[in-house]
Amino acid sequence: MTQLNTSSRDFDCVVVGGGPAGSVAGAYLARAGLRALVVEKERFPRFHIGESLLPAGNAILREIGVWEKVEASGFVRKYGAEFHVGDQPAMFKRIEFSAGLLPGCDYTYQVERSRFDKLLLDHAGALGCAVRQETKATAARALDAGEGWEIALESTTDPERVETVRAGWIIDAAGRDNIFTHPLKTARVDSGGNLPKRAALYAHFRGVARQPGKLAGNILIVRHADGWFWLIPIDAARTSVGLVVSMERMKSSRLKPAALFEKVVAESPKLRQLMAGAEPATDFFVTADFTYRSKNFAGPRLLLVGDAAGFFDPIFSSGVFLGLHSARLAAAAIVRAEKKQAGRALSAAAQRRYTRALGQACGVFQKLICAFYDNASYAVFVDRHPPLGMGRAVNSVVAGNTRLPFRVWWRYQLFLLICRLQRRWTFVPRIEWETAHSAKAMAAASPMEQEVAAH
Repeated sequence: MTQLNTSSRDFDCVVVGGGPAGSVAGAYLARAGLRALVVEKERFPRFHIGESLLPAGNAILREIGVWEKVEASGFVRKYGAEFHVGDQPAMFKRIEFSAGLLPGCDYTYQVERSRFDKLLLDHAGALGCAVRQETKATAARALDAGEGWEIALESTTDPERVETVRAGWIIDAAGRDNIFTHPLKTARVDSGGNLPKRAALYAHFRGVARQPGKLAGNILIVRHADGWFWLIPIDAARTSVGLVVSMERMKSSRLKPAALFEKVVAESPKLRQLMAGAEPATDFFVTADFTYRSKNFAGPRLLLVGDAAGFFDPIFSSGVFLGLHSARLAAAAIVRAEKKQAGRALSAAAQRRYTRALGQACGVFQKLICAFYDNASYAVFVDRHPPLGMGRAVNSVVAGNTRLPFRVWWRYQLFLLICRLQRRWTFVPRIEWETAHSAKAMAAASPMEQEVAAH
């Protein structure tokens, strides 16, 4: 039998994937004195979508010592978010992060992911984390006695360059990439709350209209009957613009992505106003079927973080935050095991705790996502004068806070209850959707009642 002690390891932990989740996990491990290797199949910088950060993630970036670098990088400062109704330009809600119930969330940044991700990966390397780019993990074999892994690494530029390393732990931060597969990653459940499958069509544009002053950095969400648009300013000239629609509509339109994008813009007075002088600065990209989650997020010596654990509808920009949050949780679990348990594997109870902690954070966003997609509930969401501080509680959730003290929790639960009741009774004026594509299918498919009742 193979006996693996710490001296026989090449690394204490191999982190598969060098995006924000992987880089932050590597940084935490390196700061704790563990030997971590991050392997990334691409060469940074590289294009990636998901440019909008949440203020609750700032604390994590401070903890690993990279916040000052982020602040000095010239990214667009983001003070809040705006939610519009596409065919009724006068109907919108502005959320200012500083007006939430929880302190320390006044602002964050809109980031160009190619630069942001490289900054985080370089920072992990500067802390002592080994980094190998253009390298993919293709397989992992559990060593006898359950003391670690033997991991096969392969160059993405030279197929002849193959290596095997030994490590006590694996953190899977490889996103939706299934090059590196294992039972935790293949045992997936639907995370969409029975919402219809959707697709995102997106590109970078120049010439998108901006608001004046500090409002210029806000993310704009423009809701239409069958989905929504995001508009994220990523520098002084360019804006990330994406359309999210149901797969049914995308297929039934029989249009190419750019043509469908232009058609939906033409249906919305608000979008026509914002995009009047815009020109694409990149090709269009398409991402489809982007809601899933693994049944379990941890095994004895393997933890899933970021998109490898699950991917949720991007409406509230939760992706990067959940990646950072899960990286902190995973690294902490490994550090505890190495420092306090003499390197023993995670117990079944510890695995459940990790899955429960990450699942709880995901659940906070998931309930808000379901409210957003329900036409009746959306009217409650965009109401500008909710009573009893409910708006400030929702503001705190939109800022990325998932550990809710009681003063926030009960107001958020009341908001979700009113959203559910709004489907039957009218608490706030309903929105009359006037786009060419009927909202009937949208309303029928919205499972707000079932989602809230299930939690």
